[in-house]
Amino acid sequence: MSFICSLSGEAPAEPVVSTKTGRVYEKRLLQKYLDENRQREPQTDHELSSDDVIPIHRDPPTVKPRPPTLTSIPALLSTFQNEWDALVLETFSLKQQYQQVRQELSQALYQNDAACRVVARLMKERDDARQALATLQAQVSAFEAPVPQPSKPDVMDVDAGEESVVVDAVQAYYEKAAETAKTLSKSRVKREVPADLTSADAWKKAKESATIGSLHTTTKPGIISLDLDQSAALLLTGGNDNHAEVYSRTTDTVIGTLKGHTKRVTSALWLAGGGLSASIITASADKSVRLWTAKPANSEEGKDVRSMGWTKKNIIKHHTSEVVGLSIHPSAEYFASAAADGTWAVHETETGDVVVSGSLDSPLSQVAYHPDGVFLGLGTSDGFAKIFDLKQQQVLATLDVASTCESEEGRRVNGLHFSENGYYFATVTNTEVAVWDLRKQKKTQSWSLEDLSAERFVDARFDKSGKYLAVAAQDIHVFRVKGWLPL
Repeated sequence: MSFICSLSGEAPAEPVVSTKTGRVYEKRLLQKYLDENRQREPQTDHELSSDDVIPIHRDPPTVKPRPPTLTSIPALLSTFQNEWDALVLETFSLKQQYQQVRQELSQALYQNDAACRVVARLMKERDDARQALATLQAQVSAFEAPVPQPSKPDVMDVDAGEESVVVDAVQAYYEKAAETAKTLSKSRVKREVPADLTSADAWKKAKESATIGSLHTTTKPGIISLDLDQSAALLLTGGNDNHAEVYSRTTDTVIGTLKGHTKRVTSALWLAGGGLSASIITASADKSVRLWTAKPANSEEGKDVRSMGWTKKNIIKHHTSEVVGLSIHPSAEYFASAAADGTWAVHETETGDVVVSGSLDSPLSQVAYHPDGVFLGLGTSDGFAKIFDLKQQQVLATLDVASTCESEEGRRVNGLHFSENGYYFATVTNTEVAVWDLRKQKKTQSWSLEDLSAERFVDARFDKSGKYLAVAAQDIHVFRVKGWLPL
């Protein structure tokens, strides 16, 4: 019968067995180990004395030859054996210490990671609670706080009478905004889903019904802005050719070309829902905003196309850089404009006069009114969307809408839109469309280019019921808001 030493892994010359574990050792190696490790058995914490070790008698016994002097080969082999035994014992001890240190280090790292996660979660919950409280306080005080001193138009000499008119106009705007917000907030709570709302099944079967070849000149092709009137019969576009055009889907003709801007038209919007008798607002890279009024010949019955159209009413030159966006106040009595230099302004739709204005420390790229008309959404070229309280003249929330994009062009905010429910807010960059819950100031849903197999995102819009969201890329994607399911 042969035995293997648990320390050296070789056949022992003088084997012994532990009564506590039943392991076999070379007696000489075991004694050295016990002397160096306070009488502890290898690989265990058991105390091991000489009484706990039983020698094993083999038949025939192994007799170790008498050690010769170091001048002979057997003597050298014996010396090497002793050194090998010492090396084996040291290696075994180092392995045990290594395993123990690894276990202690793993436990320490796990405890540290768990503590960091708990602290981070608590800090995030604290910050969210603070932001929610600040937003709530700002919304509550929007109707109670006194009107701050507004920004006035740049006029060198203003007498007392004119200053009084400016203050009255500002006060009238805030009163109208508060009245509109109160009315819309009440109606939103009681609002029911329209009976003629398009069903999800109908959206799944939707397909292209018509294609319009070219509405603008071929020398500078490209449509930058598009707006439908409330009947969906008239299409208002702004193009790279410096013009805005009105296209009638009923007659399949262009019934009006609005000329006057010297650079591309960045935004074109209908006033009061649009229609043949409605006014139009356009903004351009030439730093101006223009108000257009319908010609008397415009009518539902239709006149000669040559006698129809819109004429220039006012030219607003408040901004000193490219005007990048427009948004109509829910009352339709005011509209907001934003420029690339970070300035924004609120104008009267009747006269174009500036009522309130201000600026941010970032270049602007988009502007959108909240459905209640109290707040303004401002998109920046460096990838942020800011919710601005017009009455308090302060930023209520700043959303990093392009945190995953590194390129400067990819961070630009291309579109902003509020849902009619008042708290969902859609933001669009070249590479991502996101929907934010303003109550928590968090993303509730987002789509990347890979998610929709898109090359570049252009815009996103909620429908009037707040039940659907449309995303524009090279294709149109429609999502049901409940569950964010694609249709």
